Amino acid sequence: MGVREGETVEFKREMNSNAVKTIIEFANTGGGTLYIGVDDEGVPVGVDDVDAEMTRVTSLLRGSVKPDILMMISVVPEAIDGRDVIAVHVGRGVKRSYYLASKGPRPEGVYIRSGAASVPASDSAIIRMIRECEGDVFEARLSMNQDLTFRYAQAEFAKRGLPLESGEMRTLGMLNPDGAFTNLGLLLSDQCPPTVKAAAFSDDGRNVFTERCEYEGSILKQLADAYAFLEAHNHYRTEFLGLGRIDHYDYPAVALREALVNSVAHREYALSGPTLVSVMPSAVEIVSLGGLPTGIEYEDLSARISMPRNRALANVLFRLELIEAYGTGIGRMRESYEGEGLFPEIAVTANTFSIVLPNRNAPDARVSESMGSLPEAAMRSLADGARTRAEVQADLGVSQSTAVRILADLVSSGRAMRTGSGRGTRYRLL
Repeated sequence: MGVREGETVEFKREMNSNAVKTIIEFANTGGGTLYIGVDDEGVPVGVDDVDAEMTRVTSLLRGSVKPDILMMISVVPEAIDGRDVIAVHVGRGVKRSYYLASKGPRPEGVYIRSGAASVPASDSAIIRMIRECEGDVFEARLSMNQDLTFRYAQAEFAKRGLPLESGEMRTLGMLNPDGAFTNLGLLLSDQCPPTVKAAAFSDDGRNVFTERCEYEGSILKQLADAYAFLEAHNHYRTEFLGLGRIDHYDYPAVALREALVNSVAHREYALSGPTLVSVMPSAVEIVSLGGLPTGIEYEDLSARISMPRNRALANVLFRLELIEAYGTGIGRMRESYEGEGLFPEIAVTANTFSIVLPNRNAPDARVSESMGSLPEAAMRSLADGARTRAEVQADLGVSQSTAVRILADLVSSGRAMRTGSGRGTRYRLL
């Protein structure tokens, strides 16, 4: 036999579990041919019943490999040196990564070819294969953890009279066509890896903690837990008008809700790290990973357009009535502050999206009559050219949150514009 084992050729005396691994290797790498009925030295030993062995090959692959690999192979009989053997021609798979169904899409179940050797794929290699075949939509990618439970999510669906079984999971995108869990399923599962870290501080500089929590489990549970944390820290001052009592909460409930849901729906879950919720005396800040979704500019945030980064997750939140209408969240936050002289501030960097909600009851929350010249003072500060928020804050002698609100007011009223992002953010007059 004039063929040797190598990167695209392998010999096996019979179809067995090692032969299945070889076919997975070829499909995950560059393709190749497995000869059944040939020993390790390349000597044909033949198979007793070609038709039965060919049937055994396809049956074994159908039950032990996922996704379905049969479309990528052809099983044909050959005669070599007078012996009947079987050639299994394997093409480079279009649904990589292929893996042993009993092991799942983890290194111990995914194999690649390295020369003539079988090598378990690394986590990064598996992720790279999935991205190449499925694009860069995180939700649709195959979850590397297939041992998932959905106790919390099923309970939340049940509260609204909605089922969450395999059929519904397929419709929502939690299961792919091969019946494997996607990353959307991972996010909604009780084993969801990303977390939310919440903290309350006694000072705006965030030097002294008064409470710290980290929320785990289904992303739906984290959302509920984080909102309960914000509610617990949403204090109020009481005003009496005659016999009537009016409670003025620090933050509009709708603003807290929309900011938190926005952080969950639009976060880039491919980036590692928690969502951060910070409660300070003068403001609440929520920071999620991932800047603006592709195709969205900062100026578009006021246009009420809807381009969620995680469309399938946003659809789940919508079905659970956690999102009332697509594209209205930021507008609802801003409307909740109407008549307050205050404005939510949004800051964007390449990898973060931050929302700052001002405390309506903070001592310097409103621009009072005695502070009525501050916007004009801010405009004078910007008269000499573009400046940072910190520079304007120093000129005015106010707190960070007040400087943020004044600059946001100037931008929203068309008297100034914001350029850059992160540390490069500058404000200048129009």
